[in-house]
Amino acid sequence: MKLRKLKLYGFNNLTKTLSFNMYDICYARTEEERRKYIAYIDEEYSAPRLTDILTEVAGIVGADILNIAQQDYDPQGASVTMLIAEDHAKCDKTDIAAHLDKSHITVHTYPESHPQRGICTFRADIDVST
Repeated sequence: MKLRKLKLYGFNNLTKTLSFNMYDICYARTEEERRKYIAYIDEEYSAPRLTDILTEVAGIVGADILNIAQQDYDPQGASVTMLIAEDHAKCDKTDIAAHLDKSHITVHTYPESHPQRGICTFRADIDVST
């Protein structure tokens, strides 16, 4: 028996998730080099910059942004979470929390340095879920 192809409309018909991690490792010989590396990562991957990147991703997948939560951490790191919907015009503001299990885009960063060994690492965990 030949299976018939299903026609899918929009991005919420089936759950789809893309999760990946980015890694960067740097050998910093001095405390100054470690400080500069962490400062560079914090600037390049700050919450506002990550928000700009995720806003572009939402546009690429054709999503309307319902809500953005962003946070820079002390001493370093950042997180951004976006709730997204296919058609914001159809969403009642009271329903926004219900969309959390439907669609979201997140990124969390983890810049670290090991003071005795001179190794600096950066990890970003990224999820796009519909």
